[in-house]
Parts: sequence; C-alpha cells; structure tokens
Amino acid sequence: MAPSSIRQIATVTKYELLKYLRGRRLLAIVVLTIIISAIFLIVPPAIGSAYTKDPREFIVNMLSFLSILAILSATFFGADAIVSEYESKTGYFLFPNPIRKTAIFLGKFIASVLVSVGAIGLYYAIAVVSVLVIDGSIPTNTGLSFIYSLVYLFAILAIAYLFSAIMRSSVYSLVLTFFTFFLILPIVDAVGSIAKFKPWFSVTFASGISQYIFQSPYPTDKVFNATAFGGPNAGESMFSLVQYYPEIRLSFIVMAAYFVVAFLLAILIARRREM
Repeated sequence: MAPSSIRQIATVTKYELLKYLRGRRLLAIVVLTIIISAIFLIVPPAIGSAYTKDPREFIVNMLSFLSILAILSATFFGADAIVSEYESKTGYFLFPNPIRKTAIFLGKFIASVLVSVGAIGLYYAIAVVSVLVIDGSIPTNTGLSFIYSLVYLFAILAIAYLFSAIMRSSVYSLVLTFFTFFLILPIVDAVGSIAKFKPWFSVTFASGISQYIFQSPYPTDKVFNATAFGGPNAGESMFSLVQYYPEIRLSFIVMAAYFVVAFLLAILIARRREM
C-alpha cells in the first residue's frame, strides 16, 4: 500500500533537507549571513565611528542586506528544484515510484521554505540581539518587519519554482531568478521615479515595507526638483524625481498575490510536465 500523501510529502521534505545539509549552498548562505552581520558590527568601531543611538536606524542599517539574502535563498533553494530532476534525468528513478508529483513538489517547496526561513530568521536574530546589546531596546514593529520579509521570501520562492518548472536548464532558471529580482525589477522600480509612475505592482518595490515600517511616521511620496546652477537658465527647474514609498496594505496584498499565483501555476506545470 502506498503511503499517504502527507507521509510522501514528509519523506520528500526530509531527503531534500538532507541534500541541503550535505551540500554547499546552505553553508554558503549561513557563512555569508554571519560575515555580513560581522561587517556591520565590526567596521564602525574599527574605523573609530560610534554606533547610532537610534535603535530603529541601527536595525534598518543591518537589515539593508536582507533583500539580497532573500534573493540568494530563492535562487539557491528554488530556482533549480524542479528542472534539475529533468536535466539530470533523476526523474526517471523518482517519478515511476508510487508517489504523486504534487507530493514531490510540495515536499521540495517545504524544504526550500524551511532553509530559507532559517537563513532570514538567523539574520533577524543577529540584528535583534545586536540592537538589544548596543542600544538596550528592540524597535517597535520588528515582528511586523519579519513577517513582511517572510511574505516577500515566499513570493520570490514561488516565482523561482515557477521558473524552475518552465525552464529546460538549471543554469537558465538560476540566472533568470537572480537577475529578475536583483536587476530587472529594481530597474523598473528606479525608472518609475524618473517616469513618475509608482511601481506598486513590483514585488521588489513592495518588499520595501519590511524596512520602511520602522520609520515613524511612515514616509510618504516625495518630489525632488533639480535646478540649473549657472548660465541663462540658472534657477530654473531642469527635471524632477519622485521618491515613491510602498503602501503597507497594498504591498502586502501584492506580495501575497505573487505567491498564490506563482505557486499555483508552478504546481500545475510541474504536475503536467513529462520527461
């Protein structure tokens, strides 16, 4: 008798976690997290600069690396999770077993979530302990910031799995995942400031709420005008930029929508994909 779906998912999750523990990607993420945290804590006193006395500013500075950590986690643990079974032909041994493709997908995704959340949680733990030791208090909304970061992580993990389910090459899936969140979408966000449109639909733009939530009051959109300094046009406005800030409720909905849509599409494509 074939095991239940829950047992199948648990078995896949177990062996995926063992694969991560034996591999180098998880170690690389942990080491990178520790190194970046150490840089934020060691460099200021090393160059004779004092830590900021504002706990909110301190933790925001430490969490500035958070987006890159989430992108690396999605790339390392999600971008080739599905396509690797087809590319390396290991699917010939895995798929004929009495186990549903849905169980394989969910088991892999849960394993990716666990290790990625562990990396994000470790970074937050270091930041919280550091601000508590140095400034003596934990900023308000730290818990909310962590929740928003996890929602962003789930969203980009789901998109990474979608790329993995579609692509025919692990390299293409890895590259597409990394550059989508590290380069392409941030460029769209930056163009919005120049073209004066708010990129509320961008998941990377929406992720900013995890850091802006520490500011009180919450920042609002600002217009910056650049003027000419010399010549006949001195003092006249040359161009203007708009600094947009994501709205909390809308951004949360956008990130959740990315997760739901990408996750459902990924699992549907993975179920129908053949060797």
